[in-house]
Amino acid sequence: MKYNDAIKQLQAKQLKSVYLITGEELYLAENYLKKLLTLLNPQNDEEAVQYFDSTSDTKAILQALDSSPFFSKHNIIIAKDLKIFQDKLSTKDKEDEQLFLDYIANMPDYSILILQYNLGKIDKRRKLIKTIEKFGTIVECEAIAYWNINDWLNSHLRELNLRFDREAYAYFLEAIKSMEKISLGFLDQELQKLTLYPQKTLINRQFLEDNFSSIPEISTFRLWEALGNKDIATALELFTIQQQAGIHPLRLLKFLARQIDQLWHVKIYLSEGQSTKQIASILKLHPFITEKIIKQAQNFSLDKIQQMIIDIADADYKLKTGSNEPALIENLLIKFCL
Repeated sequence: MKYNDAIKQLQAKQLKSVYLITGEELYLAENYLKKLLTLLNPQNDEEAVQYFDSTSDTKAILQALDSSPFFSKHNIIIAKDLKIFQDKLSTKDKEDEQLFLDYIANMPDYSILILQYNLGKIDKRRKLIKTIEKFGTIVECEAIAYWNINDWLNSHLRELNLRFDREAYAYFLEAIKSMEKISLGFLDQELQKLTLYPQKTLINRQFLEDNFSSIPEISTFRLWEALGNKDIATALELFTIQQQAGIHPLRLLKFLARQIDQLWHVKIYLSEGQSTKQIASILKLHPFITEKIIKQAQNFSLDKIQQMIIDIADADYKLKTGSNEPALIENLLIKFCL
């Protein structure tokens, strides 16, 4: 079950006897566990919850599940990162897996088993997973792509009593698109910083830029914007900041290659007579961002973009083969703006 559907299930107070919280987005996994515990244990009774981990003995976990609760409605057992969910199981792991298989089908009404595994993907074909799904709920906390982040962002902004204006919203979406992997936990920390200014509940782009400027991906994004506007002075200044921060040039080249490929597609779609709305839909971009790229595209011919792609590939090859040209990236940036 997808995370959002699992949350709706909780809101409807549809409780199960066993839960498996899995997926690589730990922020969502911990958030779901927190909401589940709030529902199961509203008094926050520490005696009602017992915790186990990968070092725990399986029989001890099952014995804990058999124990009747004294002063609470539920006996809650939380077990994290058990070895039974690994790809390769030892003989002992297989024996433990069978113990869980036998137990889950006959759990006492008063016990709730919450399993959490975020160390890798689970094999949904396995009998254990199908058994958990039959008698309980499997919550999939998968990483969120930037084009699917709107629901989370809007909900989180409401929780923080913040609003982004149109330009700030588009800037945020475009900036996180430059991240190789989106971490909701990291974004949460950065958005929390904005709440340190209680008088500033409506966030504009400049305020967002000023507060996010230290994030490497934001710095790289601003560098690209400078290149798109042929502002070489700003681009070189931002590259110097990246060097001082220890960011490897290959990381910048990878980002530039992705942005230039996007610029190329926009240029092609424009030549085919596609509208801004159509291009935004095809490339899965915010309309405001698409408008900005179309404006940038006016600064470059198709031949120029093609040459930029070749130059990036050449610089990438030189860096990967040990070429030590101190001004390699600076010269590349300058050439982009000519």
